[in-house]
Amino acid sequence: MAITLWKPRSLSRFGWDFGDWIDDFFRMDDWSTSYGYYPSMESFIKDNTVHLRVELPGVDPKDVDISLKDGHLCISGERKRSKTEKGSCYCFEEMNYGKFSRCFHVPRDVDVEKISAKYEKGMLELTIYLSEEVKGKKIPIEGVKEEYKKAA
Repeated sequence: MAITLWKPRSLSRFGWDFGDWIDDFFRMDDWSTSYGYYPSMESFIKDNTVHLRVELPGVDPKDVDISLKDGHLCISGERKRSKTEKGSCYCFEEMNYGKFSRCFHVPRDVDVEKISAKYEKGMLELTIYLSEEVKGKKIPIEGVKEEYKKAA
């Protein structure tokens, strides 16, 4: 759990202080969330397969494009506001909307024909199968027997 410094908001007669606005504007850790949509992702490798998960709550899968070109897997799309209340003034807004694009380098020897994607309950899951060449090879050291290495 990350520990962050809590700073109480200054209150002027308008309910906010210009100094707080300046601090928020230049705080770099908020750039990705305050100025557009930036989906969270995770990946892991299991059984020579790369699994990539992308959180896309509220994103229509029809608005998502997945492409692989020159060793780069790109996921792009847009999270659209479902409804805007005309004539209303939002008191606060914590939900992020907008276009996004995330690109990753993948080994050139992936089995392109077997890449699959599935979208369920706001989660996009990609499965990327690696070829045997990408898996790697153990290279023995000349003059060293396996039984000696295991004993060490």
